[in-house]
Amino acid sequence: MATTDTLPGSPLTRRAFLLTSLGALLALVAGRRWSEASHRVTNRDAARPRRADNLREEAYGTGLALRPTPVDPRGPVFRLNEPAALIWRNIDGRRTIDDLAALLVGRYGVAQARARADTRACLQAFSGAGLAFGLDG
Repeated sequence: MATTDTLPGSPLTRRAFLLTSLGALLALVAGRRWSEASHRVTNRDAARPRRADNLREEAYGTGLALRPTPVDPRGPVFRLNEPAALIWRNIDGRRTIDDLAALLVGRYGVAQARARADTRACLQAFSGAGLAFGLDG
């Protein structure tokens, strides 16, 4: 004979069902967040950054100076060294981070890992200053 604790609809059965359902839901949410996080990292590597279009370029030594347009004499001026200018000139919404890093490798002969890290840092600085977009993939 079955006891009331094991019959369908009893408090124990409901509690067990809720705990099992809650555990499954948490596993699903955690799994989805994990896959989204790993997907974002993959997409960041495949990101195709693009330049802001409200900037005017001016020669600055071997690099480049960027001024927001319309030009405000008191406004910010972004001065880029030669490697940063090379990256800037080549972010067009088609090239990936690896493509941009390959330009540094070809031009300066640095290691691929170093070029990739420097390219990411440069693009993050551009993004933080509002000079480039599309880094999130």
